[in-house]
Amino acid sequence: MLMLALALAATSSDPDYRQNATWLCRPGRQDACAQDLTTTVIAADGTRTIEKFVAAKDAKFDCFYVYPTVSNDTTPNSDLMPGPEELRVIQFQAARFGAKCRVFAPMYRQVTLTALRTLMAGGTPAVDREMAYRDVEAAWNDYLANDNKGRGVVLIGHSQGSGVLTQLIGRAIEGKPVQKQLISAMLIGSNVPVLEGKDIGVFKTVPMCR
Repeated sequence: MLMLALALAATSSDPDYRQNATWLCRPGRQDACAQDLTTTVIAADGTRTIEKFVAAKDAKFDCFYVYPTVSNDTTPNSDLMPGPEELRVIQFQAARFGAKCRVFAPMYRQVTLTALRTLMAGGTPAVDREMAYRDVEAAWNDYLANDNKGRGVVLIGHSQGSGVLTQLIGRAIEGKPVQKQLISAMLIGSNVPVLEGKDIGVFKTVPMCR
């Protein structure tokens, strides 16, 4: 009953991104990104070498990462308690960026795999995509207010995370002073249309990289 109550509370209450528990990764603590990612590299000729992972001690820029659709929660939108699926995707997709940048990765109430399966089967789950966006925007605003301090930042997303970041650029970055701090946006697994022969489209002043 206690776990159920916690889950319901996490789903219904807006997250407070001043609290460490709402972040999967944040600099200066032991979390999903603070792990040894030393790797065996196998070359084309079969030669093996060890590539030691070294986290950047004085990173020159930040990375703000939003993870893809991974939640197996049974509700249309996920709660804010990280499960093994969120922790695993952070390790696979985000943690290694820590060799170059400070990684910030918020939890957010994403549309779940459960809801997507229901949609694909013809159902109508009560998904709230705006809730997912609001969470990420709130995390972004907290990051800017408390952690950024004028640093350049790379946005990194995948799948649903890329879709949310696309909205974030259009609604909270483009045309605002913070745009000058945007180094690039890696919006993987999502469409960002541009006009034929142009570098802009969905975004009016944030051009496609070449």
